[in-house]
Amino acid sequence: MEVHSHTHSIHKKWYHYFWEFFMLFLAVTLGFLVENRREHYTEHQREKEYARLLYDDLKKDTAWLHRVILVKKWKEGKMDSLLYYISQPDIQKNANQAYYYSSYLVLDVSFEPNDATIQQLRSSGSLRYFTNLKLYNTITQYYNDCAFYLEVERQRKADFPPDIRSALFDANDFYSLSIPTPSILDVVHFPEKKMQLLTADKQVINKFLHYVNNVKLNAEVSVMMLQTFVSDDINALRKALRNEYHLD
Repeated sequence: MEVHSHTHSIHKKWYHYFWEFFMLFLAVTLGFLVENRREHYTEHQREKEYARLLYDDLKKDTAWLHRVILVKKWKEGKMDSLLYYISQPDIQKNANQAYYYSSYLVLDVSFEPNDATIQQLRSSGSLRYFTNLKLYNTITQYYNDCAFYLEVERQRKADFPPDIRSALFDANDFYSLSIPTPSILDVVHFPEKKMQLLTADKQVINKFLHYVNNVKLNAEVSVMMLQTFVSDDINALRKALRNEYHLD
């Protein structure tokens, strides 16, 4: 008599399959949420880091802006003195003053923002980290306005009339007044000997007066632009970054 062995398969019920599917779905979903949260946290940390770098750049920009405005206003005063002395009837009598104040004509400083951070943000596409639209617009407005200011400065210098100092001043005497110094405010010293202008021709003097007035006007326009929209942009952006990221 043969004994037949039968293998009995255990059939899972439908809710077992449902439970396994649910657990797998839950594990995948939780993994996705954790990864998404981790990426969000990482991006937020990068956003805060870039905000701090921008804020530090702006503090340097603020200090440099004040310095540039100070120098340009100081130069305006020198140009006023030059215009006064060069307009006197006996110009040779004021030759020493003319030499001295004319030495400041081409001395200048320009404002340029510290743009290492914004350049990195733009080139890497990391500006997207700043999700606050108002803050994003404030950032772009500041650097766009700085670029506009620099373009206006370059254009004014390109359109500037030729330097006609050579028609009035002896080159050796003129450049003997400049001395190497860390500060632009101390780069020129008053002549110790009696100077002589090369000519007292009224047409030459008049042309030179036009030149000096152009230099003074350029300094005034530059100061106006820096004191208005550039300065306002810096203050607005620093305030926005402070409020958004609690910076000090």
